[in-house]
Amino acid sequence: MLAGFVLGLSLIVAVGPQNAMLLKYGIRRDHIGLIIVVCALSDVILITSGTAGVGYLVERFPNALEALKYIGAAYLAFFTFTCFRDAFKTKGEAIDVESTSPNSTEEVATFDGDGDSTGGVGTEHGSVATATATQRQEIKRSPSWVKPLLTALALTWLNPGAYVDVLVMLGGIANQYGDPGRWLFAGGAIAASFTWFPVIGFGAARFSHVLSRPEVWRWINVGIGVIMIGLTLKLLLL
Repeated sequence: MLAGFVLGLSLIVAVGPQNAMLLKYGIRRDHIGLIIVVCALSDVILITSGTAGVGYLVERFPNALEALKYIGAAYLAFFTFTCFRDAFKTKGEAIDVESTSPNSTEEVATFDGDGDSTGGVGTEHGSVATATATQRQEIKRSPSWVKPLLTALALTWLNPGAYVDVLVMLGGIANQYGDPGRWLFAGGAIAASFTWFPVIGFGAARFSHVLSRPEVWRWINVGIGVIMIGLTLKLLLL
């Protein structure tokens, strides 16, 4: 189990499409719980399938992986575009922090370093003031969970690396332990997924009051965008 936990953690801690997505949606507080569940359950399916020996199918149908490679690269390119698009929005539009809380609307002040988090929110003409000394932002319920769900599914299942790393490599190592050792190994790898995804997702949401400051949010998007460019090129060159 310990060997499976360590290997599983080493595979998912490295910055990849899933981690970048969790960081971005976590900061926005946009259905992050749903995304964490999708990523974790997807890993359960992949890890158990690899341990059961399904990985040989991946090796027998390389053409399927080839097609998936270009589809996945196209989606990574689109995700990269959204990162740079958000990074270069005007200051007032740079942040879009949302919450899946059942409350329809809740207003909070962003952290601006001066320690002042009190005071009312301007409502002139029925809108919330956004250009005050302590910039206010509206945390609103996301209108739909469909987009975050599809993004999580796409960045997980359109990534050929997930099949190679988990189904083939991790599954192959698990099977070296025999029965019941291979399932204990798989349990450790699954535990790593259920540990890491909540840490990065809820961690980003917890510190979103700092990370969602306009300049910080802008640089985070630029950083994620650059990483996504590298991952896209790496995928295409596999």
